[in-house]
Amino acid sequence: MRRRHRPAVGLAALAIPLLVLGCGNGAAPPAPTARAELARIERIVVATGTIEPAKEVEVRPRIPGIVDRILVKEGEQVTAGQLLVEIERELLEAQAQEAAAELEAARVEKHYAGVDLERARELEKSGAVSSQKLDDARWRQENAVAGVSRAEAKLRTLRTQLSYARVISPLAGRVLDIPVEEGQAVSPVTAVTGGTLLLSLAATNAIHLEGLVDENEVARVALGQQARIRTEAFGERVFSGEVIEIAPVGQRNQNVTYFEVKVAVTDPDAHTLRPRMSGDAEIIAETIERALVVPETALRYRGKEIYVELALEEGVSERVVKTGVIDGASVQILDGLEEGDEVRLQ
Repeated sequence: MRRRHRPAVGLAALAIPLLVLGCGNGAAPPAPTARAELARIERIVVATGTIEPAKEVEVRPRIPGIVDRILVKEGEQVTAGQLLVEIERELLEAQAQEAAAELEAARVEKHYAGVDLERARELEKSGAVSSQKLDDARWRQENAVAGVSRAEAKLRTLRTQLSYARVISPLAGRVLDIPVEEGQAVSPVTAVTGGTLLLSLAATNAIHLEGLVDENEVARVALGQQARIRTEAFGERVFSGEVIEIAPVGQRNQNVTYFEVKVAVTDPDAHTLRPRMSGDAEIIAETIERALVVPETALRYRGKEIYVELALEEGVSERVVKTGVIDGASVQILDGLEEGDEVRLQ
């Protein structure tokens, strides 16, 4: 018996259209193009650094004692004159009360010494007492006057020290750090060690970005230039700024010289930024309102030569160009292209 073979014509017929279809999908898509056009372009110099306060202070006690209460928290906004920390004051209050009583006694002594002096003067005129007795009365009265002055000075000193038990903020700003705890013993700023650090404050009414600019770019930076400040914490949020200081001397770092530049944050929402935040300031070093620009991806390089590929009806033609300002996405063409020329992109 012969075996019957199934004809293979059907499979061959199916393969032909699949092959044709595959060839159609494999064709390379046309390269994207863009037209050279007039547009605004900016030369940007980037300063990378951190947000810093215009003023930062360390608050230390003026008297020794025990921390009684801490009335603020780290990160809290405070006003000038606000109570920050209280140091135990019971002992000082008792000493002040004792000094007040001593002052009252000294005033009484002064009063009666004055009465005795007047009496001695009258008796001395009539010859009832000797001049020695009069001198003794004068000494007592003068000593009483000095006693009052001493008692007043002592009371004044204790009251001043008592006022130092209430530590107030010297400025409006934000609390950066509180390294002490309630119940901790602290030493005054007059101590050899410089005193215990109670807390540190940063003035937030004026903050700036303190960043570094490469020596090749710093010559383009000038005071008063506007800037856009971005921080990692706020993502794409942009804060306005202005260059306020350029260091006259550079600093060497890994064989590269950088210059420190300060950019004041002039944005109305500057208070939302916190000291030590990382950020960049895009300094607008130059603005050209009507520059002939193409996308930066249109540029091609051959050694030191820069060229673009023109998309023409009859094909593609290379054109050497001279570039100007590059802002990252776009590049200014100074020579080699005209407005409306269509270039191929990479």
